[in-house]
Amino acid sequence: MKVALANTTTIREFGERYYKDVVLRNVKDPRNLRGWLDKEIYPVLGSKTLRDVTAADVQAIVFRKRDNGRPASAGAIRNLMKRIFDYAMVCGVALTNPTLATPMRFITRARPRTRSLSDEEIEAYIQTLYRSNIRRQFKLAFHIILLTLIRKSELLFAKWRDVNLDSEKWEIPQENSKKGQPHIVYMSRQVVGMFRELKELAGDSEWVLPSRGLAKPFAKNALNQALVGVNFPMKPFTIHDLRRTGSTLLNEMAFPSDVIEKALNHNIGGVRGIYNRAQYAEQRKQMLQCWADYVDSLATEDRALLRLQSQDRKH
Repeated sequence: MKVALANTTTIREFGERYYKDVVLRNVKDPRNLRGWLDKEIYPVLGSKTLRDVTAADVQAIVFRKRDNGRPASAGAIRNLMKRIFDYAMVCGVALTNPTLATPMRFITRARPRTRSLSDEEIEAYIQTLYRSNIRRQFKLAFHIILLTLIRKSELLFAKWRDVNLDSEKWEIPQENSKKGQPHIVYMSRQVVGMFRELKELAGDSEWVLPSRGLAKPFAKNALNQALVGVNFPMKPFTIHDLRRTGSTLLNEMAFPSDVIEKALNHNIGGVRGIYNRAQYAEQRKQMLQCWADYVDSLATEDRALLRLQSQDRKH
């Protein structure tokens, strides 16, 4: 019976079973997994039976993604295929797992999750960012992420209907929130100014960061690709490390940890998290303004451009 199922069940058929049985039950935000199935795996292997999928088939998909400069996504696709075949073997639908012939060390290196920028690196980050040739929207986006502590996806999928510049509040709807619950970002005066400029750049688009056609937001990997294109004079860092930077320095400034966690849109763990339903709105607003002022004290766009002009005169 197992051999017969392995001979007849296709990747698409069992992939959908895995998605229904495992992903939808256990993953809060399955959009990436859904996209990798529909755009990366099914177009190439969807009609193949589980038995016919080889290690070379897996490598072709994974290495193409890796060689296109997306090693992290390549590793995630490999791991998704591994879990599909693991589940297929448990269900008796597959006899082997062809992904095991492609170890992660040949795809991507695991990044340490402890990276945060120092004061000197924040200064270099701001200066290099505004002296770079990336699009203006990206410069503002990277600055906003540092000042607000939000996730990049929350900014990429933001719509103007959720941004109130007069009340200085940005409401992230539950469909854009990793926690699956609405979240309010209290904007500092610096962030309000950046959003006003983004509003002008967005024209009539409903999106805060519209692509060139204005009808859609930028692609999910657009900010990652833009970051790679900037030659920062420091050890490599990720966009998520900007959130970690804010969290680390705000804790060092002795702001209450619960206020910081709420600003990061994290769940507060343990018994305290169960009973503490406070939103700390006023404290978060004051903290994020203090944080924006602190980053300003290290570097601003105006000082970055003045420095660039000074260097140009010397040359």
